[in-house]
Amino acid sequence: MSSFLGKWKLSESHNFDAVMSKLGVSWATRQIGNTVTPTVTFTMDGDKMTMLTESTFKNLSCTFKFGEEFDEKTSDGRNVKSVVEKNSESKLTQTQVDPKNTTVIVREVDGDTMKTTVTVGDVTAIRNYKRLS
Repeated sequence: MSSFLGKWKLSESHNFDAVMSKLGVSWATRQIGNTVTPTVTFTMDGDKMTMLTESTFKNLSCTFKFGEEFDEKTSDGRNVKSVVEKNSESKLTQTQVDPKNTTVIVREVDGDTMKTTVTVGDVTAIRNYKRLS
């Protein structure tokens, strides 16, 4: 998992507003979500990974073991059941389930770029991050 470890900054985002809309996020919150450029930091402690997301809007952290369900609060305030699977050393798939939607987030690292593909139903967004450290 060393390919994920460190800090990543959002560099580009495509179709994220449509994903937020599909999730029922309010117009005002979507406007904020479309303008913030979060930093995501991945760390490992034994068999647990922590993902810290920081922005001017909100800071969130979740710690998990691969393949084990955990409770997560999303940046738009939803409470979800989440599972992160390690597909390979450079690919993680996270599934978030709430009463209305299932969101699949695939994170793939290629060098100093992390491509994040977010899918809710028939709507997909791509958010690319650049490695800071």
